[in-house]
Amino acid sequence: MAKSEYQKRLEEANKQINNLGNFSYNDSSGLKAAYSKAYDEYLSRVNNPENYGYNSNISDVNSLFDKVMNQERFSYDPKTDKLFQLYKQQYMNQGNNAMKNQMALGAALSGGYNSSAAQSAAKKAYQNQMNMLADKASEAYQNSLDMYRYNQQNNLDKFNTALNMNSLGNDAYFRQTDALGNKMNSAYNAYNDERNYQLNSYNSNRSYYQNQGESAQDQINWLKEYELQKKLYKG
Repeated sequence: MAKSEYQKRLEEANKQINNLGNFSYNDSSGLKAAYSKAYDEYLSRVNNPENYGYNSNISDVNSLFDKVMNQERFSYDPKTDKLFQLYKQQYMNQGNNAMKNQMALGAALSGGYNSSAAQSAAKKAYQNQMNMLADKASEAYQNSLDMYRYNQQNNLDKFNTALNMNSLGNDAYFRQTDALGNKMNSAYNAYNDERNYQLNSYNSNRSYYQNQGESAQDQINWLKEYELQKKLYKG
């Protein structure tokens, strides 16, 4: 049996998704390599200050530097976010109460019977609460991200303060170190921007083909159902 146009579309979409595979950063521009080099140069200077004309104890600076450089990447899981879980429980309770109230009102207006209109209104009341919960999910995510950035900046501020306190008599060392730090930050920003661009492009392509596949599958399912209904009608 010849394949339908929708089957071909589905196979092509799946093929393209498989071709995409998992995201892998392409460093053809050398931005990651440049960042790694700048990072190593900066780290070498901070960890071995005596090799660069620095003659004071910077063990505290090293410890703070490790906190800054080794901070885990931001990740968010609503299941472990206490704020979101509080919102979730609150709005689910409100949704259930709203649904029950609508059902009770509908029963009262229809003489004690649950009508389809009452059920629809109850579902709508519950969904309204879930929509508000979705807004709170964004709020909880942003709150978590803000806290992460605050801690990140706090560690960086502590590091900079310690670094400045150790700068007496070592101005040349610190000027050069700051220059390398700025170079490292610029290299990281360039690399991070490029990586995000590639990741967004990857996600966009993957979403496109997933939507193509889902659309084709929907059509295939509809045609199967249509043919089944025709057989049933003829029978």
